[in-house]
Amino acid sequence: MELEEMKNAWSEMNNSSGTPSRLTTQLLDQMTQNNYRSKINRIGQFEYMGSIICYLAAAYLLANFAKIETMIMQVFAFIAIALLLVLPIVSIRSLCAVKNINISSNTYLDTIKDFGIRKIRFQRLQKLNVSLGFLLMLIILPVFASIRGKDISQIPYFWSLIFPLAIAFFLAFAGWTLRSYNRMLQQTENMLRSIEAE
Repeated sequence: MELEEMKNAWSEMNNSSGTPSRLTTQLLDQMTQNNYRSKINRIGQFEYMGSIICYLAAAYLLANFAKIETMIMQVFAFIAIALLLVLPIVSIRSLCAVKNINISSNTYLDTIKDFGIRKIRFQRLQKLNVSLGFLLMLIILPVFASIRGKDISQIPYFWSLIFPLAIAFFLAFAGWTLRSYNRMLQQTENMLRSIEAE
């Protein structure tokens, strides 16, 4: 239910009974909570897809670990597997912290303050995830080459084309993701603020 529909329903209930009843207040709180969660769930969809990709990549590395011959590449593979397993957990837990705000149990001012604190924590963890993701990309490229039985220097155009393109793609994708998440979080905060103004 959109904000305008919620306002109209609230106005109709106020006009029909003279004063808002406890039932209508609970109904409005529930509609607000559902609208809030649906906005946060959009971020969750991307996070869950990213988690699946990370876990599949970790499974691929584990399945091909025996093909990695040098000790340094095995260490890199171990670090990559650890990052692939930990990054989704950190990301989803921080998202759950933002998602699990109970709007109806607090005043709207407390809810907005709580949301602001959780939003900042989520944004910081997302920036940390981007940094660790960049480290993961730097580590995993030589590991994938090692699984294929090649040294990076044997891959044609690696340093002149493949590596710079991989960095450019990663940075563009990470920037787009962070901007999208920030936009969704700002829309959610604006929704909460507009309800407080009513």
